[in-house]
Amino acid sequence: MISLGDLYLLVSKNILEKKKRTFLTVSGIIIGIFTFTFFIFVSQGLSNAISEQFSSLGVNVLVVQPANSGTGGPSAITSSLTDTDKNKIKQVVRGYDYITGQVFHSAQYEFSREKAVLTTIAFENEYLEKVQAELKTEATEGRVLKSSDTGVVYLGYKVAKEGFKDKSVTVGTSLKIDGKSFRVIGIGKEKGDLFLDNSIIMNIDDVRKLADLKNDEFTVIRVSLLEDTDADLMQNKIEKKLNPNDDEKKVSITSPKQAIEQFDNILGVLNLIIGFVSSIALFVGGINVMNTMYSNIIERINEISVMKALGATASDIRNIFLVESSALGLFGATIGFLLSYALAKMLGIALTNLGYNVPIYFEISFFLQMIFITALFTMLFGTYPALKAAAINP
Repeated sequence: MISLGDLYLLVSKNILEKKKRTFLTVSGIIIGIFTFTFFIFVSQGLSNAISEQFSSLGVNVLVVQPANSGTGGPSAITSSLTDTDKNKIKQVVRGYDYITGQVFHSAQYEFSREKAVLTTIAFENEYLEKVQAELKTEATEGRVLKSSDTGVVYLGYKVAKEGFKDKSVTVGTSLKIDGKSFRVIGIGKEKGDLFLDNSIIMNIDDVRKLADLKNDEFTVIRVSLLEDTDADLMQNKIEKKLNPNDDEKKVSITSPKQAIEQFDNILGVLNLIIGFVSSIALFVGGINVMNTMYSNIIERINEISVMKALGATASDIRNIFLVESSALGLFGATIGFLLSYALAKMLGIALTNLGYNVPIYFEISFFLQMIFITALFTMLFGTYPALKAAAINP
């Protein structure tokens, strides 16, 4: 019986002697593993980034906004909600931390003779500190906004550093809106958040004057629920209260949790499609392995005959070909995996340099699973040639 050491040396020798054939044989496996794992790396990284983005806005939060706001984010909302709507929400919602109005306003700011259109956000003074704590607002320069502050602004990191081309805004300087100056009291710490990093926080009374809103008007209403509250149930209650007529909806309700779930569902469908395409490449790779192993039998009939004459059993010959076919799968899977991870890592670094935090997913267990499954897959395709080799009559 052939020892494991001899089996390893023999298989390594046979694979390395035919480098070009080996590479061509495993090319399908490399392509299949590369395609599948690269998409997993990127999609999982995007999923984590999106989850982090929305989680920073509060996972157990409902956002009520006018139904005719359309698309384009908060700055695209043209109509408003009022204190009456907020009170109706309070009548039906149970298990909430706070319910507050928010105002979003897209305005043209001027700094050092440069102009830029930026998004301004504001919260009711009563809940300003709570909302900022929930959003994990943290100043890297100066301080965060207080409810008593007027005539001042707190800038997101990207607004301060990139909002006005090459000129950075610092604490103590002023920005102009419609000819009125607002002093910068704080600059936010970079969060990798597409919304908060690119927004300006201002006192709600100041924003209302700029947006020409009444004192009881809001762009959206934010409902922060307690952790054990059924968000879906509360959402349905608000829908029924504010949209009594199903044919004509007054408000639409969204939540970060729903956005995360919808994004994950889209990625799930894409994963299935990519998985199907990759499985075709792997199947072709398996056929290549079977073809190569079958060709090896013809080329190595004399070698097999001599081994049998020297005492090798049929099971020894079978095991040589089975291990050799699985080694081809192991080789192809390792190359495909490493190539995809390297490319995904480079993409992640490039996105980070552009200011988008997309952590690339990697777990050693995932690597080991891909290696094991591929090796087993190619071993199955090598079973028939291995049995044929074992049946050769010396």
